[in-house]
Amino acid sequence: MVVSTYDDIRHVRMISVDGVETDFQQVEFPQKTYTLGESFSTYVQSKNTLVLTDRLAHTVYMFDTVKGTSKAVTNGNIQEPRGACVGPGDTVMVCSNKMHSVVHLTVDGDFLCTYPVNMTFPCSICVSRDRTRLAVSNCVIGDKKLQLYKILPTLNN
Repeated sequence: MVVSTYDDIRHVRMISVDGVETDFQQVEFPQKTYTLGESFSTYVQSKNTLVLTDRLAHTVYMFDTVKGTSKAVTNGNIQEPRGACVGPGDTVMVCSNKMHSVVHLTVDGDFLCTYPVNMTFPCSICVSRDRTRLAVSNCVIGDKKLQLYKILPTLNN
């Protein structure tokens, strides 16, 4: 499993099913410490790509965990990125909190599309195991939502 941290210079940790914690040895993270809610992560195992969002820098980092390379992705559609998950075809989907949308990226950091969501400030996202549903939730006190979306088969290629 891969988990995000906060108040720690190691932004992401790997945890085995036995509870053993390890670091990504080939990854050079940004030299900052994130507080709670400032950064989230996901891991695209088939592409050896670790994804880290930086909410305040409006940036999504893509780390190749084998080669040790990284790419900082900034785009006008990425504003206060929050949660991220592995999307169809081993792509990456990221909540763009300030744009009230989901941004779809390749593991190389190329922009694919933006999907508006029917909520303000989306912050958490996941794709079902069979890759047919997308769940997005927001973080608005008094107006919390959980939306389910059907993923079209053309996105699963």
